[in-house]
Amino acid sequence: MRKLYLIQLFPVIFSLSFQSVNAQTLVHHWNFNNNSSEAAITTPNVALVSGAKLQAIAGGTSIIDFAGGTGQNFNVENLNARNGDASGTHLRFNNPIGGALQFDLPTTGYENVVVKFTTRRSGSGAGTQTCSYSVDGTNFIQFATILPVDGNPTLQTLDFSSVVNVSNNPNFQLRVEFSANPGGSAGNNRFDNFTLDATVAGGADTTAPVVTYTPVNNATNISTAVQPIVKFNESVRLIDNSAITNANAQNLVELRAGNLTGSLVPFTTTFANNEITVIPSLSLNVNQVYYLALKPNLVEDFNDNAVVSGGSSSFTTAGTSVSFAKNFIKVNENTGSLVFDLNVNSPSNASVDLAVKAAPFSTANSADFTLATQTINITPSSPSTYSISIPITDDNLEEQQAEYFVLSLENPVGTTVSGSLISTIYIIDNDKLAPVPNNQISLNYVGSFDPSGANNSTTEIVVHDPISKKLFTTSAITGVLDIVNFSDPSSPSVVNSVDMNSYGGLTSVAVKNGIVAVASPNSTPQNNGSVVFFDTNGTFLKQVTVGALPDMITFSPDGTKVLTANEGEPNADYSVDPEGSVSIIDISGGVSNLSQANVTTLLFTDFNAQEASLIASGIRKLKASSTLSQDLEPEYIAVSADNQKAFVTIQENNAVAEINLNTKTIAALWPLGKKDMSLPGNGFDASDNNNEILIANWPVKTFYIPDAIATYNVGGTNYIVTANEGDEKEFSNLNERTTVGASSYNLDAAVFSQAEILKASHNLGRFRVTNLNGNTDSDSAFEEINAVGSRSFSIFNADTKQIVFDSGDDFERYTAQNFASIFNADHESNTPKNRSRSKGPEPEGVAIATIANQTFAFVSLERVGGVMVYNITNPNAPVFVDYKNTRSTSAYGGDNGAEGIIYIPKTESATGKGYIVIANEISGTLTIYEINDDVLASNNVSNNAKTFSIFPNPAPKGLVYFNREADIEIHDVTGKLVQKSQKAKTIDTSKFNTGVYLVKTSEGIVKRIIVK
Repeated sequence: MRKLYLIQLFPVIFSLSFQSVNAQTLVHHWNFNNNSSEAAITTPNVALVSGAKLQAIAGGTSIIDFAGGTGQNFNVENLNARNGDASGTHLRFNNPIGGALQFDLPTTGYENVVVKFTTRRSGSGAGTQTCSYSVDGTNFIQFATILPVDGNPTLQTLDFSSVVNVSNNPNFQLRVEFSANPGGSAGNNRFDNFTLDATVAGGADTTAPVVTYTPVNNATNISTAVQPIVKFNESVRLIDNSAITNANAQNLVELRAGNLTGSLVPFTTTFANNEITVIPSLSLNVNQVYYLALKPNLVEDFNDNAVVSGGSSSFTTAGTSVSFAKNFIKVNENTGSLVFDLNVNSPSNASVDLAVKAAPFSTANSADFTLATQTINITPSSPSTYSISIPITDDNLEEQQAEYFVLSLENPVGTTVSGSLISTIYIIDNDKLAPVPNNQISLNYVGSFDPSGANNSTTEIVVHDPISKKLFTTSAITGVLDIVNFSDPSSPSVVNSVDMNSYGGLTSVAVKNGIVAVASPNSTPQNNGSVVFFDTNGTFLKQVTVGALPDMITFSPDGTKVLTANEGEPNADYSVDPEGSVSIIDISGGVSNLSQANVTTLLFTDFNAQEASLIASGIRKLKASSTLSQDLEPEYIAVSADNQKAFVTIQENNAVAEINLNTKTIAALWPLGKKDMSLPGNGFDASDNNNEILIANWPVKTFYIPDAIATYNVGGTNYIVTANEGDEKEFSNLNERTTVGASSYNLDAAVFSQAEILKASHNLGRFRVTNLNGNTDSDSAFEEINAVGSRSFSIFNADTKQIVFDSGDDFERYTAQNFASIFNADHESNTPKNRSRSKGPEPEGVAIATIANQTFAFVSLERVGGVMVYNITNPNAPVFVDYKNTRSTSAYGGDNGAEGIIYIPKTESATGKGYIVIANEISGTLTIYEINDDVLASNNVSNNAKTFSIFPNPAPKGLVYFNREADIEIHDVTGKLVQKSQKAKTIDTSKFNTGVYLVKTSEGIVKRIIVK
């Protein structure tokens, strides 16, 4: 998908002033702790003047996610909390751009108004919050601009004390509106502890102090250790003008069992900050009603306004309750044992079952830990913490980096279960190490180069001309084609810049035989674009028309053809959706003789009649009202070395098209399938807010959704290599983006009995999925969890259209071990795990190189950055070779947003050395690596390292195949030897019981197989 990123050239730091005002009163307050409904969370907790209200003003796809405002450190810092409020939930406003939040804040009888609140945004949430106020309820005046951070919440103060007409005004309103820069256009913005403080308006104070009680009236489930509070909204004293003290405060209140005529409860008191704290001499009784009241005519403010009637509060203490001390725990496999705690409040004679949940709740099993379902018996003398020791098995098996098991509190008798009913315990494996590069070749960093010279641009695509020794780079944001002298890779320089804006801008560039071809969209992107030809000095040669939004361009290896992938992306509201296409430009007669007659644009209209069968085969169709040919969006092209075929990724549709270049026809359209993330080796880190790296298996099937594609041939068979980025439809009229934990994303209970586990934010709840796939029976629930982007690169046999290799969870396991400080970081900040919930490292580009008769794939990672190197000489068993990353890990900087990547062979470079060059979209830089192949040339390293694969896996009962001959032993999970074979290439599982087995080779390789 075409991407445009805004660069913030002139950051402005806005500081909100604060003017101290004496004797302020809390007039309005929202603590957002009741998230049971939208009505509940928008209702103020304090409103001394009637008419206070919070409403969401509709716009775009904005919505108050009343249940989603949890975590994000609001609950840790609890900034601007009032009335002793405990930390709780907060207000979450999803997809805020286009909508607004409006607070009605009548100030009748008050002046010197100060508003405070805490706020933050998600990584893709609105980066600017514009605060405007109204004094007439109609017209709004801009007051302040806030730049919320993608980090811990910050306290904001808006001081209206000197603003005319805000004081003593029944129509005062505050509106918060949202815009993207410097954040994103989706995501969410969050708020907590919104307050309006003011002083009583001029003249004599004739208002008695306002009394509030904690616990509030009719509160239930209150701890038996509670210390009730009687709070005044202003400074108070005794009626005889003497001070209230810890000692005499005891005479001002009463605490009784039952009601106002019940027996007195003995207590002592303290007095501070206009609060009387009642400290019962003994713990209160379980499940008992208590009555708390301020005695009348004993307390007054400093203007002699006495509290004639302070009201009262009746509350009920809790019965016995049990809860998990933690609902999320990580433990290392070699830790020995885990001490697991339950909290017991108000103990009495009661019991609850601690249940150990097997699959599908858990991926770990009894071979990984020792704990059985058991009954926890509680007595009145039980301690407040009940501890259980869970032995953790330190085995020698190579397992998933993180396995987990789930505990549940069930069948309570004489007690209630408070908080979450479940707890997830992750076990971190210590046997399966992160991939280790074999360094057959290595990348030596030469330097980085910014073609703009001023850090004010983007760089998406880079290509190299071996004749002129020049690089050609694109910057979509400035619309410039830069021509770079690369004769000295250590000191490149821009020799010319071509302004492409008059042509419509640019998206991609290619060069061959001294001819530069630039893909240029139309100024109206839904109309046909063009290809503009230049020589290597930037001199215009020709321009021809191609399909809508040409997004990638390439030459055939023989230089006779230029091909463009015309994405045909719809406009913002999806009212115009052009057909995707592929254009073939025949330049065999020379560019000087080129005319529009030499352009053939291939549409997919012939496939419209096959829509149903193609969808059934696995091709995604996303917009129901579009034709299939409109829905298909070609992304990237690779041409076979023999110039006979072109392979085109149709990214969002998870498909590949095969073009016959002789007949200039679309020969085939086929789906890439889905990757089962529940299988060992296909783990991923799913949450951005649990502060742990947990590369675990989950019941998710991801579409590969590749961006870049490359092709090579082995033994006469065509293979394609894909960088499985993932991309989603996110338009005002079609937005497939949601999360597992979203209230609108319902999981079918018949399939997902563990839905509560999956929806927990520290597990899979924040993981981003698509709402366009997975609901297989078209009801209100999803039977399969589908996501886009497999966090890997893959190799497909293009002749059989079958996958032969996928890198699994290699990328995350390697970066977790070696780049933990930026693990799954976004390309716009160094916050680790920012992208864990969405596509992880995000493979973007791929280049293939033949070096010393070995074939290598170089895969750029867009988010975390850098390049992965694999030897793919054997497409069935690639080997990890190297990884390099030149972004800064200590502070944000360096090269960020790796996109296009190229290989420059020794024979084509100015120095006689091979190079890898990466275009970095966000930093706008080129990363230049020199390839060191000394080890490969010395033949000291072989690519024939022993590998052992089992397929299919999981397997139906019957024959299972190995990728090579091996001496094996097969054990069940108890360790019992089931079968032993020598020089085996297959095993027959037809007589095996359903379950998990371990296959061990004579070289010590252990693989797990699941027999269904």
